[in-house]
Amino acid sequence: MFKGYIIEQLIRERKIKKADVYRYADIQKATLDNIIKGTNVPNCNTLEKIADFFNVSIDIFFEREKNDNTMYNGNVIKQLLLDKKVTNKELLRYLGTEANASLAQIVNGNPTVKRLEKVADFFGVSMDVFFEREKPFKAYPSAHGDNEQQYKEKIELLERLLEEKDKRILLLEQMNQLVNSAESRTDLGQTI
Repeated sequence: MFKGYIIEQLIRERKIKKADVYRYADIQKATLDNIIKGTNVPNCNTLEKIADFFNVSIDIFFEREKNDNTMYNGNVIKQLLLDKKVTNKELLRYLGTEANASLAQIVNGNPTVKRLEKVADFFGVSMDVFFEREKPFKAYPSAHGDNEQQYKEKIELLERLLEEKDKRILLLEQMNQLVNSAESRTDLGQTI
């Protein structure tokens, strides 16, 4: 489901003027306000412009996994139908319509993100799959300061911890073998 409030969060996090967003997206201030409140769902072109403005994945507005794929390409739907061996009717039934004109409208037109989200859910793909982005989004550091370098450092630390754990397990196993062999010798000494 589309989460317009994420736009407001991005505006605050990045200390950007709302006017810059609606001008870039080529929409009215009231339209942006309604998108943020959730009373208006943007079409694909508007959503794409907003994602480009913030340099983020379209999926961020749906709290989905990020993907690196921007210009709406409905032909991807046709290709997914072929790849997954699914009929047009199955997709249309899932979307709650039976008219082939509806599929042509989605493939060739400018569908709402609400409808496109249903298509993405049907195929189990990211929303970004439907866009050929000229410039893939780059993840910005979050408000908490996590960035790529910090993640790499955390991964390295975890790898070192795993190595240390493996060494300790090996040492404990060796100690256990020594204890068991000493007990066996003691038992043998007592029985002789």
